Amino acid sequence: MSEDYTIWIDVEDIFQYFEKNARPSGIQRLVFEILRVIRQQADSMPGIGRIVLTRRGQVDGDLLTPVSFADLDALFAVRADEKIIPDATPASSTTGSPRALIRRLRHSMIRRLESLPPELGHLLLNIAVNQLRALQLLRRYVRSRLRRSPAVTSPTPASQPVSATLDPAPSCAPQRGDIFLILGAAWSEPDFGERLARMRQVYGIQPVLLLYDLIPAIRPEWCTLSLIQDFCHWLDTTLPQCGRLLAISNATAHSVEDYARRHRLKLLAPVQTIPIGSGFGPPRRVSDERLRGLPAPGSYVLFVSTLEARKNHLLAFSIWRRLLTDLPREEVPTLVFAGRVGWLVSDLMQQLENTEWLRGKIRLLNNPTDEELSNLYEGCLFTLFPSLYEGWGLPVTESLVNGKPCIASNSTSIPEAGGPLTRYFDPEDIDDAYRVVRDTITDREELARWQKEVRTQFQPVPWERTADAVLDACHTAYLSERTS
Repeated sequence: MSEDYTIWIDVEDIFQYFEKNARPSGIQRLVFEILRVIRQQADSMPGIGRIVLTRRGQVDGDLLTPVSFADLDALFAVRADEKIIPDATPASSTTGSPRALIRRLRHSMIRRLESLPPELGHLLLNIAVNQLRALQLLRRYVRSRLRRSPAVTSPTPASQPVSATLDPAPSCAPQRGDIFLILGAAWSEPDFGERLARMRQVYGIQPVLLLYDLIPAIRPEWCTLSLIQDFCHWLDTTLPQCGRLLAISNATAHSVEDYARRHRLKLLAPVQTIPIGSGFGPPRRVSDERLRGLPAPGSYVLFVSTLEARKNHLLAFSIWRRLLTDLPREEVPTLVFAGRVGWLVSDLMQQLENTEWLRGKIRLLNNPTDEELSNLYEGCLFTLFPSLYEGWGLPVTESLVNGKPCIASNSTSIPEAGGPLTRYFDPEDIDDAYRVVRDTITDREELARWQKEVRTQFQPVPWERTADAVLDACHTAYLSERTS
């Protein structure tokens, strides 16, 4: 076995996700933040020879196909509102800059396409995005060809240490002891477990898997039947293959170990919880321009999430209906739902329509951009997150990162995400939830004190800690294989 090993990172699910979706969800953002740090820190990690991104084989018989970090950058740059590209334009001149103009035109196009029926809008959006991505990749390719020179490179002195390289196209296959790192939503690939078993057999690699939650397996009432079946098959065929299992929360770690016991799956190592970073990318500039059609700053409460049954928007609707009964209408802030409409919410949507969205006291911003979210966080009184089940609870930490108090469910991992600066309620108890929300709305002096506490005491977790924990787990798996 070589003294240096390669970490092969699976990104197949990210490319599959963006074939059907306009913007990244929490999982894709989390993976990108980890990869961003790994790219920066790979050189300093002992033993790592290369970092390689891979997709499943594109040719019959191939188990994997390398892709470059540039491919991933281009995918996120087009889909994520250029979130990963630093804006070097001075703040005083961004409004009229060519980049700002292009961004506004793109936002307008996305909004128009998203307003179409889903079967048409999604198809047209994918066509537009793929064309933009192809043009960006073509421009990068032309630039690289123009810059290429026939200069002769000097050999590396024997005494110089060899650092890790981010290899976009390795000339050899994985070697025994290499690590296959799975950070994303690998359950989107139906036969992933079988492919993983074959890769272990052919290459002798050591899989390291990051787990988010087990919702389709343990709370199937919130999922489609096909997802339940595919996810359980994925768990049963993938968990036993992995030399290291990582989880984004203690709650998820306990769920995985309990599932393995009940289904008699032999795990090769205990599940390890890793710290999750706070926030995504550099802070966004907040525009002075209020978002069209939304309430004035200081007059609304924000609920950021896809509208789906598990997120418990129905409870939020019930709380606001009761507030309008108990308090003068002018004292009730507007509730803003920020997120796309998902699944199993037809009853909720019908109730909202029947009540004219509580006569305007509930509003929806569909699929907001990062810039729009920054404006929403800046102007809200506080945030609400009544979810029934989470693997972590990213909207809670996002609220704290933005200096806003959060009232959240006390279920599963959410208290791990919110910590002592968040206030909690039982998501199954409407009286408990109503009391916490009403007390916060009616005591503005206490709310101001709470917000000051959040802004002065919250300590964000750097993504370097997350990446370090992942790389440490990879190194431990490598050492275990060497000594076995």
